[in-house]
Amino acid sequence: MERLIQLLDYFEDLFYAFALVQERIRRVIQFTMFVILTIALQASAIALALVSPPLAIGVAALMAVGTLYRCVVSYAPRRPHSAEA
Repeated sequence: MERLIQLLDYFEDLFYAFALVQERIRRVIQFTMFVILTIALQASAIALALVSPPLAIGVAALMAVGTLYRCVVSYAPRRPHSAEA
């Protein structure tokens, strides 16, 4: 019985170790995709500006408005008050 409990403990440790590694891998993939999409967006904006500058200005204005809207509407977590105040 003791061996069975020890074996189950090993399986539990293995399972949670895999979950921790999976989280690291997910973060690396998420960051890599963010960098690739950012570079692609910038390259496409430059290509659009070379082909049609007025359209590029319109797209930039829409993106700025969308970014400002998201900054105003999105939830910002509150910081805890310090003990000094």
